[in-house]
Amino acid sequence: LSNLIKWLVIALAKLKLLFFRRRLLVIGITGSFGKTSTKEILAYLLAAKFKVVKTQETNNTLIGVAKTVLLKLKPATEIFVVEMGAYKMGEIKMICDMVKPSIGILTAITDQHLALFGNITQTQKAKYELLRSLPLNGLAVVNIDNKYCREFLPELKTNVVTFGVDNELSPTCLIKDVTASTDGVVCSGLINNKLWNLTTPLVGAHNAVNLAPCVLVAHHLSMNDAEITEQCKTLELPDKTMKLYQYGKSTIIDDSYNANYHGFCAALDTLAAFPSKFKIVVTNGIPELGEKSFEIHEKIGEEIAYNADVLAVVNKDFYEPLKKGVGEKFKTKVYLIEEADKLKNFIDEFKDKDAVILVES
Repeated sequence: LSNLIKWLVIALAKLKLLFFRRRLLVIGITGSFGKTSTKEILAYLLAAKFKVVKTQETNNTLIGVAKTVLLKLKPATEIFVVEMGAYKMGEIKMICDMVKPSIGILTAITDQHLALFGNITQTQKAKYELLRSLPLNGLAVVNIDNKYCREFLPELKTNVVTFGVDNELSPTCLIKDVTASTDGVVCSGLINNKLWNLTTPLVGAHNAVNLAPCVLVAHHLSMNDAEITEQCKTLELPDKTMKLYQYGKSTIIDDSYNANYHGFCAALDTLAAFPSKFKIVVTNGIPELGEKSFEIHEKIGEEIAYNADVLAVVNKDFYEPLKKGVGEKFKTKVYLIEEADKLKNFIDEFKDKDAVILVES
């Protein structure tokens, strides 16, 4: 019965979209990481000029997108920003077949989902389903720094623009200078050799890479530099995505929604921006890494040892590799705390101290 209801919801969403087809621009976003932040940034930027609807929170599956169509799309909606996730091959294509994107953003392809797809080649094929679904007059916006993202760009029949930090790869949008602090990010670069500068309250230097494809899309949709610059000044990501809170005398960096290696490292860079404070990392570890799980968690442990005084692991499955990675060199203490009440008591110990607590994954 539940399966029947699921396909009924999808069928109704397809039917509703038929009435929107001529006037609705759909933008799809996928990748191994960064897709939620990119979705949020893009929807906010475009809202300065257009009536925008975006997929909600983590609803990036076929049924999740269908529910958003039925509940959120209105006759006045001009742009629908769709985050696309997948647990198996073909799922992103099914989403594309339903919503018909004209613009597609590919943020990155990594071994984040080996447990789901088996190998990086399969992950690559799954993510490329978005780009291969775009029409001839569409636009693919791709992270050219990532070799798995750029590998098949010559095969695409749609228009392609790129973004990245590697000047030798000649990205359409080159990210040149990024300055990050606890107050936000200031970044600059070149779009087709024209200088751009942005100031945003987003926390974390990695957000410059999330901003770049959004700026490219905004330019493509005829937003001017002034509109983009002004909108960036008030950007804000959702809860659990690099948000800072005061907890007594301590600061909490809540990045608990993130669950990938690159995002984890970026969050540790933000932690390092508090040089004189006592630093604590609380993490559940990263799921879906398959056979590379131990290796990647060991690498994360090494990064934590460089940046933190204490590590609290709340999932015993990842405790050993994280502890091994931390090692003894930097005297970082490692604890396994699986019970919620004990974790709360542990965090409360730092409430009245000059400390920073990173809550990750």
